[in-house]
Amino acid sequence: MLNGVDLAAREALAEQIREDSWEAQLSIGVQARPGPGGRCRVDTEPMRLGSSRVARSFTLHQGQDTGNGSKPAPSGAGECLDPVGSVLVGLGACVADNVVARLTAEGCHLTFLEVVPAVEPADAGDGTRLSYGVRIEGEVSAEQARRAVLAAGERGSGHRTLEDPNEIRVVVQTEQDVHLTARPAAPRATTARRRAARVAWEVGAHVIAEVDGVRAESDQPKQLFGADIAPSAQEYFLSALAGEALRFAAGADGAGPPPAADDAGGPGPQDAVHASGRIDLRGPYSTQDAPAGLRNILVQLLPADPSAKDDDGGPAEAVRGWLAEGEALRLIRDAHPIRVDVVLNGTPIATGPEGAVAATAPHDTKEQHSAP
Repeated sequence: MLNGVDLAAREALAEQIREDSWEAQLSIGVQARPGPGGRCRVDTEPMRLGSSRVARSFTLHQGQDTGNGSKPAPSGAGECLDPVGSVLVGLGACVADNVVARLTAEGCHLTFLEVVPAVEPADAGDGTRLSYGVRIEGEVSAEQARRAVLAAGERGSGHRTLEDPNEIRVVVQTEQDVHLTARPAAPRATTARRRAARVAWEVGAHVIAEVDGVRAESDQPKQLFGADIAPSAQEYFLSALAGEALRFAAGADGAGPPPAADDAGGPGPQDAVHASGRIDLRGPYSTQDAPAGLRNILVQLLPADPSAKDDDGGPAEAVRGWLAEGEALRLIRDAHPIRVDVVLNGTPIATGPEGAVAATAPHDTKEQHSAP
């Protein structure tokens, strides 16, 4: 298989979801629980692809505020990704997957591909600027590279999740459930300094990333043409939301009190956060009119004490604080124009205004099968 991409299988999936929209629905979920040293443990859950269950058994360890310069991280937390770092890894993995799939469909042999997603304060200081650079090496023409990166921006779930606005529903599951909605808001700075990830393509959908000295991997399940050896890009987005919400629920120091012992002397109950979302694969895998980004995002806080009242310091009040201040939340919820730069075999490729990749060729009406 060229570049480790199974084009025949992609064609088959595109045909299947074109005929049956239910089979195009991919549901994804993760659950976060507190861990030692200011960390949290985020476990992936089985995906649901149409009527099929896709087993997932990966664990991500997430810290807090490890690289934004606004507060110190607890001891040990800097050894794992923080929520914003997880968002950057998810974006880079999605873009790499999309670009590789598109170039493979055009018969291009790649020798190297790297995506460098970045987030930084806007020049005016009242917003956040997202960007990514794509470095491509191999038997690829400038037009092919331009079309591939343009497709990643138009149909890729990572790009569309962050560039389009998202409404995020939140439920605090207490004795009397509290339902909240995080609606897109005006631009606001989400980081004190520039942060970037380096996401290097390995083969197929597998990438290796590095953020602030922390290494991470991403892949897709076999049902979506990956090798199923690491969490998916979309699971990184959801883990960012779940881990960040859990930190706010745990308290300002991100660690919270130790769980009380149960009657048997073992750890007592702990807060947990479940985050889920859905992707309509007709968006990223075909030219059908369907949104390509992660949608129907639901975050559920399961407090250790469901009888806790909604007052100052209660779980619902903590979640409201997250909706106002969460950095990863704002990156995923609010609309962010994304600047894109491309370098092909050492030569920059001209881009349009604000870094939009110029499409100089007529729109290709053939079915394209990039990864989500």
